[in-house]
Amino acid sequence: MSNQLSHQRSIMYVVNYIEDHLTEELHLNRLAEISTYSSFHFQRLFKELIGETPASYVKRIRLETAAHKLIYEPYQSITDIGLDCGFSSLSYFTTSFKRHFQSTPKEWRTGAYLERFPREYNNSKKSKVFSRELKDVKTTGAYNEFKWLDLHKVKVVDLPVASLVNRHHIGSYTGGIPNVWGDVYRWCQSRDLIQSSTLMVGVPRSNPYITPPEKSLYDCGISVPDRYGEGESLTPFRGGKHVMVTFEPPLSYEERDTLIECYSELYSYWLPQSGFKYLGNPIELVKVNTQEGTLELDISIHAIALPIEPD
Repeated sequence: MSNQLSHQRSIMYVVNYIEDHLTEELHLNRLAEISTYSSFHFQRLFKELIGETPASYVKRIRLETAAHKLIYEPYQSITDIGLDCGFSSLSYFTTSFKRHFQSTPKEWRTGAYLERFPREYNNSKKSKVFSRELKDVKTTGAYNEFKWLDLHKVKVVDLPVASLVNRHHIGSYTGGIPNVWGDVYRWCQSRDLIQSSTLMVGVPRSNPYITPPEKSLYDCGISVPDRYGEGESLTPFRGGKHVMVTFEPPLSYEERDTLIECYSELYSYWLPQSGFKYLGNPIELVKVNTQEGTLELDISIHAIALPIEPD
């Protein structure tokens, strides 16, 4: 295993730890200890690989997690969201949030986030007035307001538990990710690990309304037998109940604007009327096809899904 890949895995382990422990104290020394590096070496590697210092990352993730909850968890109070994301008081949360997002948590919850939709994902974004009209669907209970989701292709399914070989991409969701898929796919293919039952799971860990494209994080994971290691630190995929939307034909990564619209309708209009609540990051189920006579790969998204449980 190369030093670069080893460093990336150690830093990503810390990134996962941060996301799972936002309510705890996340000081530099503690994070360095988890990484197994010295504080100096850890901070240098973290900034090199993630693009910001550990302290800046922790604060940004706390704020972005809160921003996501404010949009999609309307029944949780602003105070509770702030505390759940590691802020010691409502005043500290409000001040930090306004400094970062240029709006208060209350303003954000009532629609200020719509102003932040990133331009590079903006190809088919509808007007703000239309977006406000769609927000009324929960009150009216009208399913006929769905514009992007074909409800015939929305199913609740159980996905299998799996162990994934993971690679990571930091940057825009419209470019670069297929190259990462190519790397991990060829790694698995060369070891005869690609089978008909193989899961290819993409995880967009950043909400494009919230995270700048250049800081967005995406995981590319391919399922392998549990016993398989070869120096790899396998990532568990919990499987379980998901609401899934399939696409025919599959979508390319350049069609992120369409994917964002579908996610928005799943979170904002399907979930509140479904009896379920979401449990974590969405996933994207990916297909990789080889182009006959070339070394090129066709990478496409054939479904998206949210992990759910009864509300």
